[in-house]
Amino acid sequence: MTPDTPGDTASTTFSDPVTPAQLRGITEDLRTDALGAPEALERVWSGVCLARLLGLRLALADATWQQRQINAESVEHQLARDLGTSATFTDTTLSLPDTATPRPLAPDEVDEAVAALVEFSGTARQRMLAVAPRAPQWHDERVLRHDSLVIAQLAAAWMGQRGSYRAESRQGGGTSSR
Repeated sequence: MTPDTPGDTASTTFSDPVTPAQLRGITEDLRTDALGAPEALERVWSGVCLARLLGLRLALADATWQQRQINAESVEHQLARDLGTSATFTDTTLSLPDTATPRPLAPDEVDEAVAALVEFSGTARQRMLAVAPRAPQWHDERVLRHDSLVIAQLAAAWMGQRGSYRAESRQGGGTSSR
């Protein structure tokens, strides 16, 4: 396992380092009309893990992206919690991957990473809404419908349209909650 590779995240593994192209691969998979609710939820979870790792790399570009990553992080944690209540993941503990020292994106990859994150969010939202009515389990349908709204906030965070629940304290150097 490398610093950019998640540990045990519901049997999801990624190579090092996570790239915009990898997230685009999950996004393309989500466009498949043949996906049922469990498959859609599994791909959304894989995408959330990839988005997390890609976002950590993007946060190293500058302070603006670092703040947006903090905003996106609260959405990622909400999605992990909610997806874990679905019937699909009933016997699985979902935990977001983390990395102590991610490798920064190359400057020419920054715009591509943001576009991949926003595209993933929008496509995941569309697929979740499309498969929700066909979900065989009520808990899957509930999560698909509710989290289609939550995952839209992931794109909003990366576009700078979502405020944070964490405020950087200018005095004392710590982080406080609001």
